[in-house]
Amino acid sequence: MMLSPAENNLCTRCDRPSSPECVLTPLCQAESGKKFKVACVQGERGLCARIAALGIHPGVEMHLLCRGCVRVNGGVLSLGKDISDKIFVIPSG
Repeated sequence: MMLSPAENNLCTRCDRPSSPECVLTPLCQAESGKKFKVACVQGERGLCARIAALGIHPGVEMHLLCRGCVRVNGGVLSLGKDISDKIFVIPSG
């Protein structure tokens, strides 16, 4: 019998053992200098499309250089709070 991730005590978002680190954090509240993985993007369709056009989507790793400034896909982006509060991240292992 196959168990679901939750029954195996795995985080349903990252498939790792559940831990306090699996709590989603809005990018605007994340700690500068750390690396993160995008867990989800929330917002209306147009905003999500704009964020995706920047190369930011679930599974992408990013380095938060300073508040509002991220390195993602080899480039550096400046994101306003209106965008960074719609991007939810988990620590990158």
